[in-house]
Amino acid sequence: NVYFLIMKKVLIFGGSGQCGRHLIRKLTKRNHLVTVVTRNLHKKGIILKTQGNPGYVEIKEANIFDEKQLNNLFKDKDICINLVGILFEKKNNSFKNIHINFPTMLSQKCEKYNIKKLIHVSALGIEKSLDSKYAISKLEGEKNIINNFSNLNILRPSVVFSVDDNFTTNLMTLLNLLPIFPLYYSGKTKFCPLHVSDFCDIILKVIEENISDKIIECVGPEEISFKEIIKKLLI
Repeated sequence: NVYFLIMKKVLIFGGSGQCGRHLIRKLTKRNHLVTVVTRNLHKKGIILKTQGNPGYVEIKEANIFDEKQLNNLFKDKDICINLVGILFEKKNNSFKNIHINFPTMLSQKCEKYNIKKLIHVSALGIEKSLDSKYAISKLEGEKNIINNFSNLNILRPSVVFSVDDNFTTNLMTLLNLLPIFPLYYSGKTKFCPLHVSDFCDIILKVIEENISDKIIECVGPEEISFKEIIKKLLI
């Protein structure tokens, strides 16, 4: 396929995580202008600014639930990317707020400000895990943004891993602390782990080739059970 690379103005929420940092690097390397939204500029600003080419990264401090602050961010952007997600609920971060209310609001802003594309990162297999509060919230968030905005891509990755991901690092901590590690469902749950760099390449391809698929499942080359993952981490 032949396509022309046109510089895009990209607005990223959740850019300080492992995916965000890799994605900023890849986008700015391709001369896209990136605006990253963070709740704490003093804590994360320096880290984020060093992730991309100088002059191509802008850091904005904002409360992601403050609609007035968000309005100014959307006005001149082409692409909106939502990487915000949580694995566990905390006092001020519920699944409902982060996985339903926030992406719903983003999709409404994208419609209002004529954003060309919304890329929303969800999770693989959530439609089969209806006993999970996490999965239910992810699905409801997906349904809401599909209803609100048409030009979108929902990416459903399997476990995304890197040198500092939350999945393997948390497991390593537990393995070092616990004398016995529980294997739910006998450790037979299957994963297709995907390296963060490969996942960001998928996002880049979706942007630059204007891929229109509404839902894209993103997996790595190897299927591996949870028990096998634990064994590899113990080596």
